[in-house]
Amino acid sequence: MLIYVNDRSVTVPPACARTAILKQTDRRQQIVTAAFEAWGSTYFTSTSLALVSERLGVTKQAIYRHFPNKAALVEALTETFLAAYGEVRDTVVAIPQPATLRTIVERYAEGVWRMFEDLPQYYFFLMLKLLPGPEVDRKRFYDLGDDISNIVQPHLVPDAAIHSRSNGQHCQLSLMFMHVQLVVWSAFGFWTPLGQLRNGARERNATQRDNRIAHTVELCLNGLFPGAELNIDYASVEQLSEVRQDELLEPNRFFAAVDAVVSEVGFEKASLDRIAQQLDMTKSSLYFYFDNKDTMFSQALQTERHHFRDLFLARALQLRSFSERLYGYIVALASYYLNNRSLMVFSNWVQVQRVPVAGCTPDEQEVIQTADFIRRHLQGHSNPLRRDEVIETLALLSILMNRGIQACGLALDRREELFAFTRDFYRTVSHGISGKERTIADEDQ
Repeated sequence: MLIYVNDRSVTVPPACARTAILKQTDRRQQIVTAAFEAWGSTYFTSTSLALVSERLGVTKQAIYRHFPNKAALVEALTETFLAAYGEVRDTVVAIPQPATLRTIVERYAEGVWRMFEDLPQYYFFLMLKLLPGPEVDRKRFYDLGDDISNIVQPHLVPDAAIHSRSNGQHCQLSLMFMHVQLVVWSAFGFWTPLGQLRNGARERNATQRDNRIAHTVELCLNGLFPGAELNIDYASVEQLSEVRQDELLEPNRFFAAVDAVVSEVGFEKASLDRIAQQLDMTKSSLYFYFDNKDTMFSQALQTERHHFRDLFLARALQLRSFSERLYGYIVALASYYLNNRSLMVFSNWVQVQRVPVAGCTPDEQEVIQTADFIRRHLQGHSNPLRRDEVIETLALLSILMNRGIQACGLALDRREELFAFTRDFYRTVSHGISGKERTIADEDQ
């Protein structure tokens, strides 16, 4: 059938054909959703079509009618995720101007929450598939985020305490904090920091959802520790807390091999076979002295984790207040990573590969031991929600530090630049992006 639109003829399929097209589109979307859920249950370590067909109760042949191969289905997941995040971007960009910073952040947080409410597996797809994946997909994601950043940046108030240095770096750090904090904290509404889906997370009523979003917004605007003192003796804490090269454990050959392979082929393609080749070994000989690879990875990470804990706790005893300990923790974490970059790469590789390591992800008590001063501080918080967010807080600090080191290209031989970063990091994570001057006394516990 022909109709005319703007004086041009357009062919319109008959009603039965339009219905068939709609059904085909719906079926494709059902397959994509099933793939997110089925592959997400493996943390995207497996992208087997068998998992998708089992979830749908159909044969793989039925999937091939809509997707010629697995690569096409993976591409559809990428397009679906980017379209969902693009809708979040669109809602933020559409805010009538002038608008307040709070209004913008609220709209952004609401959009991200809706994304994860629709499909919680979006979070692990982002962290474990898209970001470590092809540069072209990563750039598309960051470009969408940049559109939001362009709306937010004029609202960031230059901080007088750092105005004499690079305000551009401070803005960059504030924007990174906003994006990471809103995405990660929203995801924590559906997932625990250790990767377990929270029961009933998608069944919250409207009031519960609104309260959770409002809480996320407050942490973004006003920080994780708004009572932290800004006028501490930064130089003294830095001198005491910095981890030196001679305090590290002996270099780990396996960490170095992972680092080399990731540098060459990227996280996703850094297989155990390639790593074994880098070490001039067979894959089976990698864990000759261990029961299995699970034990090998677990022991390697546990050893480093315990060593960092011991180094920091010795320093924490010499720091007087919560604020000094918090800044000392940030300095120790940054210098430990920079002294041992291969460990940071290895930790990211384990996360991306989701190597099924028993004990690779520490239990909550072990995580808290390293920064128990944060648990004690949050125990006395006036907001009951914050009292139960110790693991979430530590996880966010670690993610932010990892991203910050990579984004800013920090190095130990540029100490002035390093400590400018750690000071800005401390101020931003503790007091948020609102730029308000604060006079709240330090809330020591």
